[in-house]
Amino acid sequence: RIMRLLTLIVAIGLLAGISQADEFTYRNREGETVTLEARLYGSGQGAFALLKADGQVELVPERAVTKRVPKEGPKPITEEEMVAKLTKQFGEDRFRAQIKSPFVCGLVLAEPLGSRVEEARCRAFLKKANDFMKRVETIFEQFAREVRVPLESAEFPLVLLIFETDNDFEAYAKEITGGKGISASRTLGFYSAITNFLAIRMSECHTFETPLHEAIHQQVYNRQMLKRLAPLPAWFNEGIATGFEGNGDRITNGPVKVNSYYAKRAAEGSPIGWHDLVSGDVAFRGDIFAGDAYTHAWSMHWLLVNQHRDEYTEFVKMLGQKEPMAKSTEEERQKDFETVFGKSAESFQDEFLPQLKLEVKRQKVRFKGPAKGRDVTQSNLAEVDFGAVLRPQGIQVGGKLTNISYIREMAYYVTIETGSGLYADWLIPNLGINRSTNLKSQYARKRVSNPNPGLGATAVVINVHSAPVESDEAKAWARGNVPAP
Repeated sequence: RIMRLLTLIVAIGLLAGISQADEFTYRNREGETVTLEARLYGSGQGAFALLKADGQVELVPERAVTKRVPKEGPKPITEEEMVAKLTKQFGEDRFRAQIKSPFVCGLVLAEPLGSRVEEARCRAFLKKANDFMKRVETIFEQFAREVRVPLESAEFPLVLLIFETDNDFEAYAKEITGGKGISASRTLGFYSAITNFLAIRMSECHTFETPLHEAIHQQVYNRQMLKRLAPLPAWFNEGIATGFEGNGDRITNGPVKVNSYYAKRAAEGSPIGWHDLVSGDVAFRGDIFAGDAYTHAWSMHWLLVNQHRDEYTEFVKMLGQKEPMAKSTEEERQKDFETVFGKSAESFQDEFLPQLKLEVKRQKVRFKGPAKGRDVTQSNLAEVDFGAVLRPQGIQVGGKLTNISYIREMAYYVTIETGSGLYADWLIPNLGINRSTNLKSQYARKRVSNPNPGLGATAVVINVHSAPVESDEAKAWARGNVPAP
């Protein structure tokens, strides 16, 4: 898939600090005086990481702190207090939440709900999301027992934020990440080590692949398997999360099983060497190689947890001792790995494919995917199964669109753009929940205003716009004011 996942692990390389509670008085960027009672989570290189009552971390320059007084420390807020906090942040008319301790699942709406029916659908959806998070908790605990790694109870409410619109999600992602890492437009969901929140697009709740991946990150850091903001290798962080596989909101596999998606990609090969993943995280930070990096992260983690279980357990416990805000050099990361596992990552890479082929056969893994010339994507509350055929007359495109919103009838405007600067489009003014409609086959013959120079001559890219049926945006589309490319 083009878009992959982002886990926001802000590693700013600070020296470790002890965990203690204090009242800090400091000046913020605007020059205002702020007093905050928090636990010192980490410190070094001129900064403090302050852990607040809601589980979020505030990064404060040491030079900005004017006073520090010992205190008992803030008591973690309750799930009910977290709901009140989030409702204030997003607005009472555009936010709904439901609690299933320790989880708080919140939905950021495109616009206020318009009926009791939509309110009921919203409650049912949030219950589904909370039930899913509890299943993640259970399967993660089972895995931890299997590899003999102890866990602790979550200290803070575990928040899942679901954004009904892609625009709202991308704006939130840019705000939280500061525009760093994989671009927000290519991010399906992410867990932030700063906010401690998991944030996803509502479209991702159709397959629940992204919520599963990111919820594992949230479990790892809130059950004290690892510490937030510690200098942890991205290959392990992403490898453990990619190990869990689901079928819709049901979780079918843990890391000891072959993940059909990543196993298929791994068999196809890519240029990234495991030595590079052990020594650094560069491959995970950009749009170009991130997909390959996640595949290799799964591959390395799967091999180690299955074929080198004792060393794997020792390695996890060693990573768990790394302190928030500490720093690791490339040489230290290599030494950590080779000290525990006894040989280099390249040696393990050589044994991976033969072992994978054996397990694929033994577990009778079936690789699934769209037929040749077709693709399936979820975007803006639509699942689109589409195909493109190159003919003498041009590129012929078409397919089927399904409304995957859980709460509303939707309007859609769909375009398929070709590398030759032409496009085809479809307007669906009203489509019910779980209903499908055909995108009638046609040739891409309309001229694109701003062609994408990165597309090959025979390549195509699909864009889906959606809006609630009664919204001003949907009404504008009906009048012909569509967001054409």
